[in-house]
Amino acid sequence: MIITIGREYGSGGHDIGVMLSNKLGIKLYDKERLKEEAKLAGIYEEVQLFYEEEPVNSLLYAIAQNNCAAGIGRIPFHHIHEIAHREPCIIIGRCANHILKDDPELVSIFIHAEMDKRIEKIAHDNKVRPEQAKKMIAKEDKRRENFFYYYTGTHWRDVGNYHLCIDRGRLGMDGSVELIQEYISKLGIS
Repeated sequence: MIITIGREYGSGGHDIGVMLSNKLGIKLYDKERLKEEAKLAGIYEEVQLFYEEEPVNSLLYAIAQNNCAAGIGRIPFHHIHEIAHREPCIIIGRCANHILKDDPELVSIFIHAEMDKRIEKIAHDNKVRPEQAKKMIAKEDKRRENFFYYYTGTHWRDVGNYHLCIDRGRLGMDGSVELIQEYISKLGIS
């Protein structure tokens, strides 16, 4: 079983991934853990921009499709394939839903929430005013959107890129984790 979680900033997707990892007893690979794995594999220098999600400037954005065709993500994509096929795991972000889209063991999830719920979470987590939280959300969502498009040539929020889209704002954290577990159970993937 390979679970990938894409998420809007402030939707609680990372927290849901942690909760799911604990409930299922499988490893979670988030940005920090993937960076550690790349360092252990001796490829961190080659994949640093990918794992750091460095912002894509307008020039790079304009040539994104040419770069995709030239294999710009070849090394980090290969690295994520290797990690995903070691053992059951959860991978947060990093275009993993796209990288692993042809794997029959994949369950790709996208977590979103209404803006007011996201603002509340980001304001609380970062101890900032709601106006500042809203700006942070807009900036981070744009960065994630650009990053995803740069490496995949597809749109990050396109529901066709995911098997299951969940509104955490309506279900809450526990309800979202329960729904994912039920979905996986119905698929018969272990």
